[in-house]
Amino acid sequence: MQTILIVGATSSIAQACMHVWAQTGDVQRFICIARNPEKLALFTQDFSIRYPKVHIDNHAVAFDDLALLRLTIAQCFAQKVDQVLLAQGTMFQDESAIHLDELTTMVNVNMTSMAGLLSEIYTYMHQQGAGKIGVIGSVAGDRGRNANYLYGASKAFIATYTEGLQHRAALEKSAVTVSLIKPGPTQSEMTKHLIAQGKKLARVEDVAQQIVTGMQRGKSTIYAPKIWRIIMLIIRHLPFTIFKRMNI
Repeated sequence: MQTILIVGATSSIAQACMHVWAQTGDVQRFICIARNPEKLALFTQDFSIRYPKVHIDNHAVAFDDLALLRLTIAQCFAQKVDQVLLAQGTMFQDESAIHLDELTTMVNVNMTSMAGLLSEIYTYMHQQGAGKIGVIGSVAGDRGRNANYLYGASKAFIATYTEGLQHRAALEKSAVTVSLIKPGPTQSEMTKHLIAQGKKLARVEDVAQQIVTGMQRGKSTIYAPKIWRIIMLIIRHLPFTIFKRMNI
């Protein structure tokens, strides 16, 4: 029976992954870390009713408090942790009018907390001899676009950092697998403004199933839905003279 650690457990995608994992019947315990204790408690109370055999530990920690985050992670690894999903993230609807405090929040949540935790989590798992890590990035990190280049830049940081950690794991011949997860636009709390505009987004349940399956297989990169691998391959290789005329 597995223990799974979720960082950013109020994320819609993370919660959908928890449902997928719980339905396998192979999870004994979830450890949930989030910055909003009220939202976390509401979700886990309902989750515990649905899956009474699964134990949940909640930890409310601000993602700009890196020292407390690291201490919490150390406590989590007092016992073996089989899988970790790093799902913390934030974005703002209108990046052209973003304020400095909002930019600071994005950097702290999307970049600093990820970098500050990912290497430590890998080290704990390497020491215990096995484990699977999933890191939620975004297709937005594959190429800078006018619509969300600040958010995209933070996700590009995650992609580069995760790739470097994958390289380290390979050189160390580690039994730990690290998967970079790149969801396309997905139905979630973060994208409710897109839903209100009538945009067609992927079902979070479908994205979660692909994430869980990809992590289980130890895939280095997981595009979800899979079609985004092809879409972003095309977008990345468009000449800039063409790309700059496109409103995407």
